[in-house]
Amino acid sequence: NYAQAEALMQKGVQAMPNAYLLWVELGRAQLGLKKYNDAVTSLNKAITLDKATKKPNLEVAGIAGNVLGEAYGDMGKYQESDAAYDAAAQADPKNAAMYYTNEAIVMNRNAQTDMTVKAADKAIKADPNSALPYYLKGQALVQKATVNPKTQKIEAPPGCIAAYKKYLELAPHGPESGNAREILKSLGSK
Repeated sequence: NYAQAEALMQKGVQAMPNAYLLWVELGRAQLGLKKYNDAVTSLNKAITLDKATKKPNLEVAGIAGNVLGEAYGDMGKYQESDAAYDAAAQADPKNAAMYYTNEAIVMNRNAQTDMTVKAADKAIKADPNSALPYYLKGQALVQKATVNPKTQKIEAPPGCIAAYKKYLELAPHGPESGNAREILKSLGSK
């Protein structure tokens, strides 16, 4: 219940205005309510407050940056979104693959093909054994498939088939495995 969470967190930040974690939760609730500008303000406040402490909580900075990236992405501010995800990964490197996978999901959801590929590549670099980024990369690249005018066959762009195959290698029974197999079949690949 995002409205209830927002109301509770508003009371919380009024009572404890320097509690950065409350600002993160307020930003999450505002994002859920699609109050993007409010979410951006709350999340930036959380990051600023966290940085001002004697011992910043890097995991909280990562979480705040992750949510901030989603807010910017859903606002159509893709460069800001990319920067927020990069900051999250830099603050909390052990969760970098998750943050970049989330970025790829947000960019995919917003039909940003090139940004999806870029984020998926960053996620793959952070954790080459995570299957979902390969699927997201393949899904973005397949949007650039063309039909060869001479053969009338679909031609996938470079990296597309390899991404789907790697997804299937890592998650042969994963939630997108059926779709990945169908796409590979339609591209003439086994």
